[in-house]
Amino acid sequence: MNKDNLHTLIDRYEENYYYINGVGPNEKFKYYAVKGFRDIWFSEEAKTMPFSQMFDEATKHSSIMINNRMITPTKGIVKMAEQRPREVESLFRDLLFAPYDSFDELQKHMDEFLERIEEIRVELFPRYYRYKQERHATSCYLSFFAPQEHYIYRFSDAEEFAVHVEFEKNLGAGSWFKLANYYEMADEIVKALREHDSLLKKYEKLIKENDAYYYDESLHIMAFDLMYCCRCYNFYGDMQYIPKKKNLETYTAEQLKEKARQERKAKIDEIDQRIHDLEVQMDQFQDISLVGVEVTQQQYGTGTIIEQDGSKITVRFAGKTMKYVINRKYARRPRFEDDGNIVDAFTELDELKAQKKRLETEKRILLR
Repeated sequence: MNKDNLHTLIDRYEENYYYINGVGPNEKFKYYAVKGFRDIWFSEEAKTMPFSQMFDEATKHSSIMINNRMITPTKGIVKMAEQRPREVESLFRDLLFAPYDSFDELQKHMDEFLERIEEIRVELFPRYYRYKQERHATSCYLSFFAPQEHYIYRFSDAEEFAVHVEFEKNLGAGSWFKLANYYEMADEIVKALREHDSLLKKYEKLIKENDAYYYDESLHIMAFDLMYCCRCYNFYGDMQYIPKKKNLETYTAEQLKEKARQERKAKIDEIDQRIHDLEVQMDQFQDISLVGVEVTQQQYGTGTIIEQDGSKITVRFAGKTMKYVINRKYARRPRFEDDGNIVDAFTELDELKAQKKRLETEKRILLR
């Protein structure tokens, strides 16, 4: 791991600490959310509540960390628990209390939870993709329950952070995800955070001295917050990392006059920033999975989505498999239960991808 880059990012995080935790961004809500969850989950009143009610009240303030305008996993748990209370509660108990001797075993518990809860969703709400649970949501449930033991995971934040600090192990994604590697990187982040005394003093003053927040001595929440903020507020800036990009200054100085070189480099930096902004906008679509969702199509009737690549889906109908693109310009596409929102979302995603592709093409031309 590139420790210089890691400490530079922590320094930038500290420099902006009061801003990101201020009235505007208010990233300290994460500690408020965890406390709100634990205050309900471990209360005496929770022992007499139906699981659906307890979960709903516990996630009232933390759902913003899990849900977005396209997916609502916490609402899905509540709705499923209302119809299958014992089964859903049992899955949560297994997830939270199952013993494990290794992170591979913990990941197996998480994957089993996702698989079994998805089976319930498909049975009860086959057309409500919004209720689907994802690895990020599962990591939040574990972290809210035992923040001293677990870390919140979000693919885009973790992956970009790993690249910039040159973490030597592959975190993977999807079925290739390696929880052990992610926890190892997060542990390294915590060790580095403990070397920044001035940051920890700011943290204590802001969180420890306020009863509204959960004070996390393990710094596990801060480790995730660092990764999230580095991406969200672009603390990476012009940070160099391996594999390093071609040295533009040397390259262009050999080809162009100094004035042209500066103009080209400025244009490339502008494009990089615009691409970053588009990627942040696309983050909200990262966890939207439609696989297993029921759809209807005018010609073929009811079908189930069996594959997805962004807005491209493969649907299995009775005796026939068809491919479609979810976009408002395609009239023959299948229909969803919440059709307008889904189509608007994936049309927007395609537009963002198209903008990013155009910028990448423009950048490649400049790099020639």
